[in-house]
Formats: sequence, structure tokens, C-alpha cells
Amino acid sequence: MEKRIAVVGLGQMGGRIARRLLHKGHPIGVFDVDRNLAGSFAALGATPYDTIGGLAAAHDMVLTVLPNADIVKRVVLGGDGLVFGMKKGSVLVDMTSSVPAVTREIAGILSQRGIRMLDAPVSGGVQKAEQGALTIMVGGEAAVFEDARIVLQDIGSQIFHVGGIGAGHTAKAVNNLITATTLAITSEAMALGVKMGVNAQALLDVINAGSGRSAASETKFPQQILSRKFAPGFSIALMCKDVGIALGMAHDVDAPAQISAAVHELWKRGVEQGRGDMDHSAIALVVEEMAGVQISVAS
Repeated sequence: MEKRIAVVGLGQMGGRIARRLLHKGHPIGVFDVDRNLAGSFAALGATPYDTIGGLAAAHDMVLTVLPNADIVKRVVLGGDGLVFGMKKGSVLVDMTSSVPAVTREIAGILSQRGIRMLDAPVSGGVQKAEQGALTIMVGGEAAVFEDARIVLQDIGSQIFHVGGIGAGHTAKAVNNLITATTLAITSEAMALGVKMGVNAQALLDVINAGSGRSAASETKFPQQILSRKFAPGFSIALMCKDVGIALGMAHDVDAPAQISAAVHELWKRGVEQGRGDMDHSAIALVVEEMAGVQISVAS
């Protein structure tokens, strides 16, 4: 029997995940606080719902793709939350970049009602979401993961079961901490080199041929920073949030976080400067402003 799937949260990632599921032939239900946005999915074949409770009662698997852990908690456990509508044996798959401790709390409450849960955040950005080529890191019981795999395979090309509930959100936070750090330090290094009189493109070529190369230098710098094409995608504010999640995890388990804390300060500065909605590659603009140089093909 085909699973009845719903998506709650139709923003940049959630909307693309919903469209991907429709493209793969799933007759999905959708909900978003923006009723007009949810209604627009009717033309694509989805069924919009006016209430979360109504959506929950009509589906076997609900995917939440929301801005943060507080909103996930409110959507799942609030007055008209998913917990009151989802049936015993149904599955909540939280694809938000969220806080592991909150995820475990929610999972514990759901389990008391016989509702199963996976945390399954994604990596890869909007383009890979459209292609169904996301990387998905999943936490939860192995049996629940296997039950959901057939749906996840229509969204992602690389799917990893990384451990128990909360492990997916842990993996996502750690991954984004590394991404944020490499982008920040590459920006600082490039700004230093340019200020010392080295051409930006020549310097980037050297870095990408040497041990300093990373996804930041190989992708973000040539495609967005040197070209000055800061196309909207995963935002500075969201990256700042994820670095903050990782920093909080480190504090909770007494793990070293000196570098993480410094990186978080830089990303917070980007948000405080009003650049929070810009693509996270625009963190280079924050570094440029501090250095008094521009990292571009002309420099």
C-alpha cells in the first residue's frame, strides 16, 4: 500500500522537496503558514490543508521542513499540533536543521502515542533538492529508517543512517560547522593575500592546486565570490543558526569549541550587519569590509 505523505513547511527547501515528491508521483498533502503558498501547490497536484491537525490525520508520513527547533516543537506539540492528529504507527520525518536535544524530547512524547520519528536533515542546497540529489543524514531506529527509505530515495541520492534519534541533526550541525569554518577562513586568507598584493584568481588557483583547497575554494569562490554573483540560497542567518547549534552541543558535552566560537562570532556579525537573508557565500563581504579589500577577478 502506497504511503500517504505530507509536507509541512514549503520554503526554499520544503517547497522543492514537495515538488520533487509530486514529480515522482506521490499524491502529497501540504501545509504552510502562508496559505497562498500552500494553495499554489494545488495546481501541481498536491492537497493543501488549512490546519496541521487535519493534515496529520490524513497521512501516514509527515515531513517537516521548518526554520528552527522552536517552530518544529510548536508544530508537533502545540495546540493543533501533529501529535494530536497522527495515527499510531505513522512516521514523523523532521528534515529541519534542528537541535538534537529537542528532537529527542519530541521523539519521546510521540513514542508514548505510538508515533515513530526520524530526524533527517539534508545537505546540498536548492539545486540538488530540485534534482532529487540531496545528501540525507538520518537518525532513528533502523526499522523506521528502512520503512521510510523508499520515500527518502526520491529526495536524496546519498542517504546515511548515522545512529539513533538526534544523530541526523548532530551530523548536520557538525557538517555545517565545517562548511562555515572553511568558508570563513578561506575568505580571511584570500583577503589577506589580496591585501598583500596577490591577484585573487592567481591566489585561488594556487590554493586549489594545494593542500588548502576545500569546497569553499573549489566551488563558492569561483562561482559566487570572485564573480560577485551571490545568488540566493542557504542564507547567512541559517548558517549562523547551525553553527550556534553545534556550539551549544559542544557546551552540553564539554567538548572543545574555541575555533567554533570564533567562527560563530563572524557569522553573527553578518546577521547583525543586515546580511542575514543573503546567501552564505556573502560572508566574504563581511570579511572584505573588515579587511578593506575586495576579493574579485579584478583584484
